[in-house]
Amino acid sequence: MIFRNIIRMACAGAVLCSFLLFSGCATVPVSEKPARVESLLARLEQGDAESNTRLTHVPFVLDGEIMATRKDARLMWENLAGISGLFSDPEIERIYPAGPEEYGKFAGTADMRVFFDRALPENTTVVEVETSFGSFLLLVSGKRFGVPVLVGLKGPVQ
Repeated sequence: MIFRNIIRMACAGAVLCSFLLFSGCATVPVSEKPARVESLLARLEQGDAESNTRLTHVPFVLDGEIMATRKDARLMWENLAGISGLFSDPEIERIYPAGPEEYGKFAGTADMRVFFDRALPENTTVVEVETSFGSFLLLVSGKRFGVPVLVGLKGPVQ
């Protein structure tokens, strides 16, 4: 009788441990959650160059070019600050994992292929978004300040 109770407790413990172990693997990265991506876009729309730079991964992809320094990212946001409504009224069309084969959507160059092969952060996703300004492709990954980090931006695209 005691032996049977010990076996039952051991089995129940094993099931519980398995559940806890595998349930952690089932979580969706922040970069794949539409609400979090919308929060990122809202912050970018409202933010100044300094705060937007903090939400930008370096190296960063901009319309087929790779920006390698934080200074480049800051300059980009300073130049984009004058464009009103760039990310307003976003409608997320599609979110999917970014793999090495996605490089052609940003530029069909050897540099971009190498970036996607070697420098793309873990759990990066491609986000196709429509705003009042036009259609954009975003690369997002990780999390900073509760929102995904922007790894790349292309647009407006046709």
